[in-house]
Amino acid sequence: MTLFLCLVIFSELSISEYIDKYEGLGNFYKFLNFFLLTFFMIEIILKLFAFGYIFISEFINVFDSIIVIVSFAFLLIGSQVKILGLLRILRLIKVVSGMKKVVDDKRER
Repeated sequence: MTLFLCLVIFSELSISEYIDKYEGLGNFYKFLNFFLLTFFMIEIILKLFAFGYIFISEFINVFDSIIVIVSFAFLLIGSQVKILGLLRILRLIKVVSGMKKVVDDKRER
């Protein structure tokens, strides 16, 4: 899902001039961003309930959560800040970190 979000963000940044011109295209990207950010907000809430302090104790989870929450807040108030799109791409760090943990766990077995 994070990779899909990055694809959406890259395409949104690359065709931003067309998004400004065509209202339908802009609405499509707003809806898509809203859907993806809502999904990630639900994920954060569920992980907080499931893991509690363990979830918050890892820096990468806090970093990821802050990016999602700030992006979601800006989307709700209707403000567009280009740097947030780039920050959301940094969520890939979490994916890479998760893959590294899986590989390390497999090596230990």
